Amino acid sequence: MSGRTFALPPRHPLPPGVSLPPDVAHLHGESETGAFLFWSLAESRLVLPPFPVDRFKETAGWHIGPMHSLLDKPRRIAVVLVRLGGFAIGVFEGERLIASKVDSPFVKGRHRAGGSSSGRFARRREGQARSLFDKACETFRDVVEPHRASLDYLVLGGDRMTLVDFEKRCGYLSNFRAIRLHRILHVPDPRQKVLENAIQIAYMSQVLTFIPAHPSPS
Repeated sequence: MSGRTFALPPRHPLPPGVSLPPDVAHLHGESETGAFLFWSLAESRLVLPPFPVDRFKETAGWHIGPMHSLLDKPRRIAVVLVRLGGFAIGVFEGERLIASKVDSPFVKGRHRAGGSSSGRFARRREGQARSLFDKACETFRDVVEPHRASLDYLVLGGDRMTLVDFEKRCGYLSNFRAIRLHRILHVPDPRQKVLENAIQIAYMSQVLTFIPAHPSPS
């Protein structure tokens, strides 16, 4: 297919003469990993990869080699999955799990009754959640610290609001700001099988196909 291929690092401006539909442009602008843009008059595709594009490159025609090189590069990734139903911590070499710990501390569900009993229930539930977060943080340190120097990325998954509370509680996470990817892996209650499959989600790209609103750059 005739056209052009652009490797766009995070926050890199679009090449002159190239425009995207508003919804596609928004996703490109918000992407922390940059994008690969396969551009042609008939049809274009924007691919948001799971890992950052490291440099700008323009190539005549559609070429997937640079994208494959990015995705095929060996990586060591820490994955932290947290829900109120439990947590799972793992370190992956490529897609191979090399260290892990899974646990399911009990946290009571929501209380429907009102009054003082509801307040006591809420306090008990909050205490159980804090205990889960503390245990998950300690486990995270135990599993990840031996591999910390060789990690390429850290990815979190589970319930978004639970993860917000977990991050507030677990100060050790701040040591990984430089390699933290902020996409959230949406997974059910963390179990060993869920953890093993999570790396496949971590490697997924988002692909958007669209018709350019303006002519391809000459």
